[in-house]
Amino acid sequence: MVDRKESAADIRVNVGEEQVPVEQLSVSKDIEIETIYGAGNIIPSGFSINRIEYGGNMTIKGNKKDLEPKFFDENGVPKVLPAIIITHLDGSPTSYDTVLVTNQGYEVTSGETTETAFEFVAMSKDGDTNPQ
Repeated sequence: MVDRKESAADIRVNVGEEQVPVEQLSVSKDIEIETIYGAGNIIPSGFSINRIEYGGNMTIKGNKKDLEPKFFDENGVPKVLPAIIITHLDGSPTSYDTVLVTNQGYEVTSGETTETAFEFVAMSKDGDTNPQ
């Protein structure tokens, strides 16, 4: 897998009408490809793309107790978030759409700001659609 780091001017997650600033964002795109073999062939004769999945983690400065209601309902079920939007230094946006938080953790250091980390899955990137 290739890892790439990039500077972004602004990263925000849309939570209803509110935007929460993201300090750090790591995103991966996983593609499941199945090879197809014809009768008696040992070399693939084709392929099938079965799944494309986006996911990652984001770190947000702030108290877990303040952030939890933004991402989960009162029963602890993840809320559907409209998007994580990255605005690059050149002003162009990248959007991960229909986001669900799957896990959370937090780190507290005496005298410093609390950071809360969330793992997430996104249903699409920049309005991806299924192939026709």
